[in-house]
Amino acid sequence: MRNYLLYGFIALLFSSCSVTKAKYNALNDYFETIEKDSNKEIYVAREKINSNYTLEIFKLNEIQAFDSKGNITIDTKLFKEKDFEKLKCENPDPPIQDERIWATNKYWNKNNFKQDKIIFESMNTKIGIESIIEKYDKSNICVYSFSEPIYYQNKKYLVFTNYKICIAGGSSFVVIMQKIKGKWIRTHEAFNLYSLKLH
Repeated sequence: MRNYLLYGFIALLFSSCSVTKAKYNALNDYFETIEKDSNKEIYVAREKINSNYTLEIFKLNEIQAFDSKGNITIDTKLFKEKDFEKLKCENPDPPIQDERIWATNKYWNKNNFKQDKIIFESMNTKIGIESIIEKYDKSNICVYSFSEPIYYQNKKYLVFTNYKICIAGGSSFVVIMQKIKGKWIRTHEAFNLYSLKLH
């Protein structure tokens, strides 16, 4: 009996690791489309964005679809209340406190990314990007932040937030990817047109 439990636990652990690896591979596929220079130093927030922020943006249903030619159309059918409620139930993150969108207990590391020259910095500081610019004495630094990728519609889609902040400002949106011919492709983006005040 103990052996069956042990084998079951190992199988569950292996399955969980495989799912996580697949999610991070998809995130990397997307990241490589926006940062193509492998020799460039890239700054990434050490803390993961709270997934509730992803849900807040996604729920607004301000979703654009991208076809293979780069054409953009509004998609009002991707968001379905039933699927969204399931997504909420599967989201393990605690509520956002004081509009701080970065988690305090979930972190990215170099093993999660394919790029070699990633520099991790904390965004959970009072002055955020300003402290990073001061540290490296560069005014052109931008920092990427990502939430943990989560599945939507029975793993048909993968959803996560991309928040890029520079000294001049920032942009945040939800990336929605779909597996097409064995490869995860960005097919949609969801926006917060009435963006929260981010610190």
